[in-house]
Amino acid sequence: MTERKRGGGSYLMVFGLIGLLFIGIMVVAYQLSRRANPVMLDDQGRPQPTSRS
Repeated sequence: MTERKRGGGSYLMVFGLIGLLFIGIMVVAYQLSRRANPVMLDDQGRPQPTSRS
């Protein structure tokens, strides 16, 4: 009897590349958000003191 080679290797590679792209986008978004340094406002619109960790 001959064994059939299971297909789907190309699908696995495509989904892997999509996953890597998603992770890369998340890393870039995280780095940009850490660098943004937004100013938080209180109820009257005055800046609040913020502590960066």
